[in-house]
Amino acid sequence: MHSKYKTTIKTALKSPRATISRNILDRYLEYRQIKRVNNFKELYDPRFSVVELASKSGTLKAGSQLTFKISLHNGYNQPLHQGGDLLNIWLRNAEGTSTVAGHVVDHMNGSYTGHVMAFWAGNVTAKVTVTNTKEGIGLYTNYVHEHGSYKFINATFSENKTTEMTLCAPKMSTWLYQRYGGFCNLTKENYNISLFCGKPKSVSCRNWVKYGWNGALYFTGNTEKILSYRDVLLKGIQLTIVPSSNGDLDYPVPKTPCNVLPSALTWNTTKPSGFLNNGKHHNLICRKTVDLSGEKYRACLKNRQVISIGDSTTRQWFFRLATILGIKQSIKIKSNVVWQKFVRAFNYTLGLDIEWQPHELPFHGTPGSDRKTIQSVANRLDRIPSKSTAIVIIHWYAHIARCCDHLAFREHVRNAKMAIIRLLKRSPDVQFFIKGPHLISYKKAIKPYAFIGMFVEQVLREELDNLIDRIIYLDQWDMSVATENINIHPNVNLDDISLNNLINFACKKR
Repeated sequence: MHSKYKTTIKTALKSPRATISRNILDRYLEYRQIKRVNNFKELYDPRFSVVELASKSGTLKAGSQLTFKISLHNGYNQPLHQGGDLLNIWLRNAEGTSTVAGHVVDHMNGSYTGHVMAFWAGNVTAKVTVTNTKEGIGLYTNYVHEHGSYKFINATFSENKTTEMTLCAPKMSTWLYQRYGGFCNLTKENYNISLFCGKPKSVSCRNWVKYGWNGALYFTGNTEKILSYRDVLLKGIQLTIVPSSNGDLDYPVPKTPCNVLPSALTWNTTKPSGFLNNGKHHNLICRKTVDLSGEKYRACLKNRQVISIGDSTTRQWFFRLATILGIKQSIKIKSNVVWQKFVRAFNYTLGLDIEWQPHELPFHGTPGSDRKTIQSVANRLDRIPSKSTAIVIIHWYAHIARCCDHLAFREHVRNAKMAIIRLLKRSPDVQFFIKGPHLISYKKAIKPYAFIGMFVEQVLREELDNLIDRIIYLDQWDMSVATENINIHPNVNLDDISLNNLINFACKKR
């Protein structure tokens, strides 16, 4: 199954950044060197940092690439001489109905170059943020390394009316061992994905019955303040874009329909993968053939089961898709409080059947949940029968951000990969999708989400390399940056764009 597609799709970008991150882990050991920050003023300061258009002469026309020079300065108004901060750049009109994300090149000396395409004419603002500081990434990676997890889940052990609860992590750590004086190795019970819980004092490790989430963080010094310093706007530059010879809208229109595009090319495209103009999404990877329509979606998905495995963001997709299909009333779910349970919506008359299932632990669900409600991605894939034509969506991100470094996450992907191979052998017509990470800029979510999203992408790309001609990658990052997404659960407009992209890839000609 090794991919034949090693080339990238050419876009309008002259020096494009690949949609899928491929090198953030090259910097991992450098980030690990940042173990403490003595003075907050050592970080970049937006008051003194400089963002300017690289070329101020000439008229800016639709279809042109804009280049910005960015220089970061610290709180003493001194230029930074090291790279490693992660930046976002995007272009948008005042209403936010026309917007596109770009990419930023890190020159590793405190200076950066931002590139963004001006696909439409009008008054726009070019925005640049430092989405994660190198100091925040360093403290985060060291915290996970020391504690074994960022935020813990917990395990409840019960025996002879005695109950104890301990913290659990995807790997052993000295910190966790010292807290409990030993471990329960629950890897086997966790579908052979590493899970280590503190050893209870009076209950056997064999009597693990429930799990839940634990929101405590064990920060020292100014770690929380530095991790909270993220997604800060450096500058917004007002620009006027005039029509080109092609008119108000000028962009490379793709000719290949999405439903015949080789899957591997969705992993090898270049930024941007799409943009909004007057509220309409334009896909730059391939040509859409299906608009958002309940009738068209029902025709596309008739007699094809849709199986989503992931977190609450894929559950959100499930509910939105059920609503568009008009089968919301048949959703079988007992409680919206205990949400991490299998849920299904169907209409056999119309031949529609969709379901959502949570991925494996570590999974931060409702405290006191029955551990048997959580199963691995591999286990769920192995239950799909032979000759299936299902559409399968897999997503890891938000719960990985709470627990895992790239090594722990790699174990999740490897475990699922073998089940993907097994399923493709018995059901070669199954269509696989990987839902990529999205920007989360919620201020109280003190995690370096851009860094985490990038290592998630890189691990996925590396571990699934010989399967990318059988798996479609759904990029979420571009549009979540461009639309200035805030919460862990994107708004319905972003969901509709993502689901429509999925439908366009999945809807085969009949």
